[in-house]
Amino acid sequence: MSLFKSLVKLTAVTSVAGAIAVSPIFTLKAEALTEVQVLERLGSIPVFTITDEKGAPLLGSMPQQPNAKPDDSQILFFFLGPDEAKMMLNQVQKSNPDVGKKAQIIVRSMNEAYQVIRDNKDKKVVFQFIPSKSSVDSARTILTSQGIAADRIPNVPVFFATGGQANSQGLLTMSIDQNGKREQIVPFFLDQTDLQNLLDRARKEQPDIAKTTKIQVTSLFQVLDSMVTKDNKPNPDVERFQFVPSRTAFEYILKNNQAAAPQAAPAPAPRTIPPAPANKPK
Repeated sequence: MSLFKSLVKLTAVTSVAGAIAVSPIFTLKAEALTEVQVLERLGSIPVFTITDEKGAPLLGSMPQQPNAKPDDSQILFFFLGPDEAKMMLNQVQKSNPDVGKKAQIIVRSMNEAYQVIRDNKDKKVVFQFIPSKSSVDSARTILTSQGIAADRIPNVPVFFATGGQANSQGLLTMSIDQNGKREQIVPFFLDQTDLQNLLDRARKEQPDIAKTTKIQVTSLFQVLDSMVTKDNKPNPDVERFQFVPSRTAFEYILKNNQAAAPQAAPAPAPRTIPPAPANKPK
């Protein structure tokens, strides 16, 4: 399935108000997932990267730490929010105008990003996923309210909801159309605001459920890890997990006419973006 079709299907989740419920996840009838199937779920998550005019990703230099040995590694960023990608593009254009004037933002799926990482043979190239600032701020607020230290914020936060009575706590589930059938899913949102908007709309029609529902945060990578056991056997209890991309990312893709299925991401070119020159002391 193309990235665009996945986005259309899953972004529709954020507009549903009357089909949510809170159920213990272990009561859901589920089929098994393999590791490959789990990674396919990442096809619905768009990532943004900076490339040259030919579509080859631009690599940045690793920050040099004081009193540390020189590090000639290069880094490739995958941004989960378009705003952060645009900030990086602006930085490239200012620090290296010759490269920046031809640089562009390209949309890939996170599944493709993982393929690039797996296929990379250059040990000097490192990769980093950059979440949106808003998701990090939301995660910090939630964890702080729970008495958890700010340094425990997940690298890539995802948001989900729990609720129910004390003796029947469960995860928020939703009924959506999957290939012509109504199926129950457990949504994990990349943007806390989208989940909150969903709960606000649901509160009007299902106040009993909505008023007992709380938003929680965890790491995307922990969710992925929970979907397959350590011996690579599927975990049937979490087959219903689905990732919902941010509406901001979806709207950016539509606005910039990048709705077609993404092409296979090219291997990183051995091209480093020089860092911005340091300010001279006054």
